[in-house]
Formats: sequence, structure tokens, C-alpha cells
Amino acid sequence: MHLVARTLLLTLALVSTVAFSAAEPPLRLTTTALENEPCESARSGSLDAYFVRLDAALHETLDGKTPTVAIKRVTGDAGALALLQWRLLSRLDAASRTAINASHAESMCWLLTHREPLELLLDSGDIEGNRWSEATRILCEILDRDPSARAGIGLRIAAATALVFATPVPAMASGANIDPFDRYAAFKQWDSDGVLFQSFRDLSTWELRYVVGSWSTNEDLVWARANIKPELKQRDRVGDGAHMLAYNLVNKNGVSVQEGGKFYDNKPMTLAIMLEYGGVCGAVSRFGTSMSQAFGVPAMPVGQPGHCAFLWQKEPHTWSINNDISGWAESGCHSGIHMTWGSQAWFIPLMQQAQDSGGWREAEALRACASFAVGNARTAILAEACAKCPQDFAAWQERVAEMGKDSMGNTSAQWKDLMKQMASGLAKHPMAFGALLATAEPALVQANATPSARKSFATKYARVLAVMASNGADAGLISYAHRNLLVMEAEAIAPKDKQAARALVSGMDAKSAVLSPELASDIIDMALASTNALDVAPTGSAHSAWSAAMQRLISGIAWQPPLRKDGLRRVQRIIASLMKSNRAADGRGLADFMVQAAKATQDPKFEAEAVAYRGTLQ
Repeated sequence: MHLVARTLLLTLALVSTVAFSAAEPPLRLTTTALENEPCESARSGSLDAYFVRLDAALHETLDGKTPTVAIKRVTGDAGALALLQWRLLSRLDAASRTAINASHAESMCWLLTHREPLELLLDSGDIEGNRWSEATRILCEILDRDPSARAGIGLRIAAATALVFATPVPAMASGANIDPFDRYAAFKQWDSDGVLFQSFRDLSTWELRYVVGSWSTNEDLVWARANIKPELKQRDRVGDGAHMLAYNLVNKNGVSVQEGGKFYDNKPMTLAIMLEYGGVCGAVSRFGTSMSQAFGVPAMPVGQPGHCAFLWQKEPHTWSINNDISGWAESGCHSGIHMTWGSQAWFIPLMQQAQDSGGWREAEALRACASFAVGNARTAILAEACAKCPQDFAAWQERVAEMGKDSMGNTSAQWKDLMKQMASGLAKHPMAFGALLATAEPALVQANATPSARKSFATKYARVLAVMASNGADAGLISYAHRNLLVMEAEAIAPKDKQAARALVSGMDAKSAVLSPELASDIIDMALASTNALDVAPTGSAHSAWSAAMQRLISGIAWQPPLRKDGLRRVQRIIASLMKSNRAADGRGLADFMVQAAKATQDPKFEAEAVAYRGTLQ
């Protein structure tokens, strides 16, 4: 259909809906009305008109109300159901509401009048491309074809399937799209047959997304269960099935794995063919992912620099990386996989903790409630959402954004309190905290702040990261969160020389960009002060992050020749202090790295000086 014609039809439909709704009486937000009227509307083909009335009723109930009153109205039985209905219907455009209504009236009636399926669908992560219309259609189709999908594990499998297959999932073997109902039915039957690990039955809908979304066909998943090594057919070892696959750069005919299908002699890339031919990191990780999913264990491939690894739940509800090289901090979303909130792998354990918290659903309801409020009322409701589920990243994002509006006039004390709450709520998630800190930074430190003020800022939040490290946060995530903090402040100190500033604290080759001695001195002071704030223990995550930051700074100084003499003299003073304070191993380690950094520059004179300095440390 031509775009103009389609636009005209949608406009006429909207005008018709508004005219129809004007003749309807206002919707009363009572349990009885909310259970009866959606069904009447669905069966009469006027679900879109019902949404218009529901939207108006919620605005009438919530607009202009105090946060306390608004929260009370959406947490009662009727208010909670009304908000759930609105959250779903508002994600469908008018044409989709009408089309789904026409094809699945009874299933929409049931879905809209029961809280559990609405919560499972809406509170199990977002969808790639916001394809909520397709997800709703798939769920309704499953409900139409299998009435038993309306309860228990079947409902969770159905909701997870709808969320994943809203974007078609092509089979790894053939490229043909996997049928969502067949996938739902297969896992439901396998659960009934008892061929999956018992932990499958305890998975949330969000976790189930990373089982039912397997790229392997149903037949391949059956093959996986029959052909896994017996000693790996255990809940905590199934992911190691990845290493059944031989690591082969070429096949027996000498064809490189980089040739794609030719490596497999153009045969369908089934799990059996993959096991026969082997492969490299991508094949190994996809094989391990499928082996896990075949037994009902959530898993997904992830990208790392020049490598493919995979995440899996080695223990129930706890994610680990297999076939790993770079760790959590450098792992990101693989194509064909969707992660809620962003593309970094660390969002997965954050979402897991949010899902497992008792306040996740209420926090998401409050986040929706906040969309009806403005100004301070909206901020207060979002604050309550963050308190209910401190791992709800989207709630923090929206709260920071709302507080950051110029008209809000929030005080320094309010911002400090926000950051204190955030650091506590995200205590095991330094990268999430760092990402939000970067958003809040303009309100926490003035744009024209002095280098000294920025040094204080970077040092203060390095201390926060050190506390997170002491409480068990991953060392790699602490290190990268700190690196990002230093980059942010270094670029602010030298806004006209961002490339060189970033390179200095990141340990990168600045190429032709070089900082002036004055700016370099300010940035090195800031970086050293902030890095030393991590130096709180002789071992552990904070110590690892301190060591990594020192190494990056040494390397960054080495790549900018004009900075070497002064910059490395400061590092040498730190090394001297370490040598005198019973930390000679750390001191020698930094000196060793100075030699490595000098070698990397291929400057013989510089290398000789570094080697000579290292020789003085006995």
C-alpha cells in the first residue's frame, strides 16, 4: 500500500475512533468495569475506542495529583489492572489494536482482564524495535491454539516466546524462520516429558527468553540432548559442551572457516555438522549456547574484541561467561540477540537481580504511573520506583533525566542524595553506576569547573568504586568504570584536545595529537589522585583496578613524547613510595610495565632509559 493511502486510512480510522468514543460514557476505573468492558469492546470490534476511554480515565485519575495519591491509586487492584491494560494498549498503534482485536477477540479479552499474563508480558524486558504489536499477536495466537497456555509454566513459555519471536528468529542450520508456536509447543512438551533440567520450571519469563529463543531447530535440540557427553549432562556442566567442538581453522580439505558455508561443504549448519567439522570461537560458543538451551538452561552468544564467547546460567539465576577471553566489561550483545536497556553484557546480571527482587513489578508500575505526572511529582514517583527496585536501570535513567531539566531547580544536596542512593542500589554493578554518573555529571560539576574541582570529582567517585570493589563487584567492571570516569574528566579538562586527553588516560597511542604540558599536568594529577583512591587493599578487585589504571596511564604517557619526562617522574615517585612501604612487588610490577610501554613505542633511547630505571629496583 502506498504511504499516502495508508496514512489517509489511519487518519480516517483515528477520526472515527475519536467520534465513536465521544458518544461513550466515561470509563469508571472499578474492577468490574475493567473486567467487563474490555471484553465487550473486543467482541464488538471497538477495542481501540476502549483504549481512548481508558487513557482519558487514567488522566482524569492521575493528572495533577500528589505523588502519594497517584501511587495509591495505581497500586490498588483496580488501578493496577487499569495501568497494565494501558501499558499494553498504548504500545500498540490504532491499526494493530483493531487488527489483533479482529483476529483474536477472545484471547485479547482474557489477556486484558487478567493481571498475571499482562505482568508476564510487560515486565519481562523490552522488545527489539518495540514490536509489541507482533508480540501481542503471537501470544494471542498461542492462547487461541492451546487454551492450556493460560496458566503455570505454559503461560511463561508462551509469553517468553511471544517476546522473542516478535522479531523472527532464523534457524542457524538453514536460515529459515523458526515457527513460534512450534517452539512454544516443543518446550512445553519437553517440560512435560521431564527431559529438561528441573531448574527450567523455576525460570522467569525473562530468563525463558534466552531458552526458547535458541537458534537451533527443535530437531537439533533433541539431537543435543542425545549426543552430549554423559559427564556433561549435569546442570553445572552442560555449558562446557561447547568444548566438545574441535577448534579448526580449516576443514579437512583446507578450506578456511572464514569461507562460511564452504567450510561445512555447503551443508546445513546443524549441531551434528558443527561437531563433525569443528570451527572457531563463533561455532564453539553457538554450540555451547545450544547445548545449554537444549536442557532448558538460559544462554546466549556475546561478542568480545575479535572473539565470540557466550553467557549461560552455570548455576540457577546466576550468569557466567564461557569460552571467555575479555570478561564482562568487554562483552557485548551479539547480532540476533536482544538485551533490555542496552548492548553491554553487564546488563544481563543487572536485569537478573532486578527480576529476582521483590519490587521489580511495582517499580515498573510506578515508572508507568510517572508518565502521567510532571515536574517534582514525576521525580518523586520515579524516586519511589528506584526505592522499590534499586536495580531498575530505566527508572534511574528517567529519574536522572527529570532532575536534570533546567526548570527543576534541584539543590546540590538533592543530587548528592541521589548519587548516594544510586551507589547503594547498584553496589554490584559499577558500569551501570558509571553510565548513570556520566548522565548526572553536568549537574554535579560545573561545565567551567577548574581542573582541581574535576580531580576532586574523579577522586570522590573512584572511592565509591573502591567500596563497590570491596563489596565483591567484578574487578574488570570496576576497572572499566574507572577508566570511563577518567576519560570523562580528562576530556572536560582539555575540551579542545579530547583525542589526546582520552588517549592519555586510556593508554592509547595518541597518533599526532599531543597535549600541552600544562593540560597534561592537570590530567595526570587528576588521574593519579583518582587512581590512588582505588588503592585500598593489597589484593582484590580494587587493587586490580588500581594496577590496570596505573598501567594505562604509564602507557598513555609513553605514547606522547613531550609528556614522558615529567609524567613518568611522577609515576616513579609512586614506585619509590611503594618500594619503601612493603609493596616492592607492586613497585617492580609498574616498572616492568614501564619497560613494556617503552618497547611498544619502538623508541630505543626511551626503552634504554626504562630498562636502566628498572635495574635500580632490587
